[in-house]
Amino acid sequence: MFTRECIICLETKIRNYHKITSKCIHEVDVCLECINRYIDTNIDKFETIIQFDQNAKIKITCPVPICNKLMERNDIKKIATKKIYERYDFLTFKLAIQKNPRFRWCQASCGSGLIHIGEDPIFMCKGCDKNSCYTHGILWHENQTCEKYDEINKPLEIASERYLSKSTRCPKCNLYIDKTDGCDHMTCKCSHQFCMSCSHESPGHKSNCKYNIERRNKLNNLLSSLRRLIS
Repeated sequence: MFTRECIICLETKIRNYHKITSKCIHEVDVCLECINRYIDTNIDKFETIIQFDQNAKIKITCPVPICNKLMERNDIKKIATKKIYERYDFLTFKLAIQKNPRFRWCQASCGSGLIHIGEDPIFMCKGCDKNSCYTHGILWHENQTCEKYDEINKPLEIASERYLSKSTRCPKCNLYIDKTDGCDHMTCKCSHQFCMSCSHESPGHKSNCKYNIERRNKLNNLLSSLRRLIS
């Protein structure tokens, strides 16, 4: 333990400091409390992402801006508390097991899941005893076969697909985002920030984005005004 200003909390106290990754070459300037909060926050973010993207990869990088080296499993194990490391370990397990095409999460959101065996579309969660539908990925539709459920809900699904086709997806996690008001600077649940108009990561815009065109027009108008004044 020694006294140093943490670059995240900006507090100067006697605290524990630790090298964040085995590849970091910068000074050890993030306290253990802050790096653990940082890892914990990233776990929350990726728990949201993997619900919508089964091919997502867990990438937690060093929070020091000049570094951004990837934190490997051993780095996190050395630096995180037992509770946070167990959360990270379970997250990597969930990401690996859900790649099995027969695996389904309990739709009661209890955190359990199983690999479904057999042709019966109904399966009972061993964690909470709730029934889910393997075919539709929802809580079991009581008193309805899958065929009857499709018959009743097909018109609604078509209407939803038409609505979603007009919505924007987050460029990072692919989650649908619908803007109801405000500016075009969007922040997704996965923390990714982008322009709603052109989907470019913030800050910045694609060359054909309306905001870039507006800026160019304003700049051209300003230059024209300056030329008239000079002449």
